[in-house]
Amino acid sequence: MIVRIQARPAALIATVLKAAQLFTFSAGAGLLGWAAFVVLDSTYTQWAGARALAAERGEAQETIVPKSASSVRSAAAPRGAVLGNFAMPRLGLSYVLLEGTDARTLDKSIGRVEDTARLGESGNIGIAGHRNTHFRKLEWVRRDDEIILTSHNVEYRYRVEWVHLYKPDDLEVLDPSHGPAVTLITCFPFEYVGSAPLRFVVRALPDEATRTKLATAPGPTAAKR
Repeated sequence: MIVRIQARPAALIATVLKAAQLFTFSAGAGLLGWAAFVVLDSTYTQWAGARALAAERGEAQETIVPKSASSVRSAAAPRGAVLGNFAMPRLGLSYVLLEGTDARTLDKSIGRVEDTARLGESGNIGIAGHRNTHFRKLEWVRRDDEIILTSHNVEYRYRVEWVHLYKPDDLEVLDPSHGPAVTLITCFPFEYVGSAPLRFVVRALPDEATRTKLATAPGPTAAKR
């Protein structure tokens, strides 16, 4: 008796090969994904650990504006909320402006200093940012550089008037009487390692069109408490 063994259909062989190829690809992708996860997890651990160690030395975050200058009652919105947009075209800066100057907020973007005027008010609007991130380019600011604040589709334009250095506890620069104005604050020197000893302050005044817009705007935030 003769037993004939029939060859497997070519289609079945092709299906098996495709399945094997898919399995190999999936396994490779999984290995790459795991490797990426390990690297990211390690990076985050190093970053978080460094912050924790720095916190023990009092270096975790520089306090740009002392807490005593803040007033919870004058908050324009919940801490970290988006208030509008900030731009300095010549320096290539464009960020959302957040409410508050706590560490978490300034890690994300620049923030409005509590107890200063709000966008669209005729007072003195204080804006703080970290020297090694969002306000890094502020080192190269020049007189007459334009600052554009946008809120509710309305633009307010200011021109840089001067730049000065102040001590951290010299809060006179944020006084409402200096308005209408925008006052930018960051730490100085920019390349300093550790908690910087001075504050780099930029004062900008509104152009004529913005002065007209602000003429009918509410006064400093103190009036709204």
